[in-house]
Amino acid sequence: MAATGTAPIRNPSALAQPTIHCFLILPRIMKMGHKRPREAAEMNKTLFLLQNTALALTLTVLLLDAVNAAEPEPSGTRTEVWLALTSWQAQKDLRPVAGGSFKSVGYGLGASAHWPLASVASADLMLGIEGAVMATDSDIPVYFDELLARDAYLAASIKWSLRNVSGLSVDLGAAYHLLDIAQLETDYYGAIEFQSWEETAFGPFLGLTWDLGSAGSGATIGLHAHFLDFGTVRDEDVLLSAVLGQDAGELDGPLIVLRIGYRWR
Repeated sequence: MAATGTAPIRNPSALAQPTIHCFLILPRIMKMGHKRPREAAEMNKTLFLLQNTALALTLTVLLLDAVNAAEPEPSGTRTEVWLALTSWQAQKDLRPVAGGSFKSVGYGLGASAHWPLASVASADLMLGIEGAVMATDSDIPVYFDELLARDAYLAASIKWSLRNVSGLSVDLGAAYHLLDIAQLETDYYGAIEFQSWEETAFGPFLGLTWDLGSAGSGATIGLHAHFLDFGTVRDEDVLLSAVLGQDAGELDGPLIVLRIGYRWR
């Protein structure tokens, strides 16, 4: 792994040796000469501070030495966690009978793990699993505090890491999604919810991920598109009055997910 910035200390303990020597001779320096009491007190105070500084520096260098010795080499397994920003035009276009709409941008949290599978041409192939939970707020008027669309998925995926484009990988997979639209009440000690609609869908996704920095651990940015079709959105259950109605529209098309995360190798 190529180093950037200041070169790392390869053998910090080598730097500790002269520091330890200085630490050992400082008490001898403190005994040298015969000064007047005030001057001697000032000299002793200064040398005492130098001695403690040398001790602290010695301990710090030795600790760095131990940390560098214990630092593992990057492994073949790649794990990642990310925060997500979502955009789904079909969800924005839903027209519930209660009025209002879902917001343009949602949010989420996800994680993945991939393992080396093969090296093909100018790329490394990795096989893995991933999953996420995502939600989108709305301004649709309901009996409880808010109406929320929630999506959770679990997927098998392939990551195609391109060697000739540093840090870039093509991601392809198939995901099983569970989505519901529910009213949430959070004013009480325990959360209360009423589910208006729930559906599942299975669909492919395609995306790109860019690993920032070195080949080991570091930040990541990804953009994925999930291709889904949940069918017609409607009220399956009604609390006091209809919210979605019997046909609020079709929930299909691409779900766009921007992922900002961190990886470990």
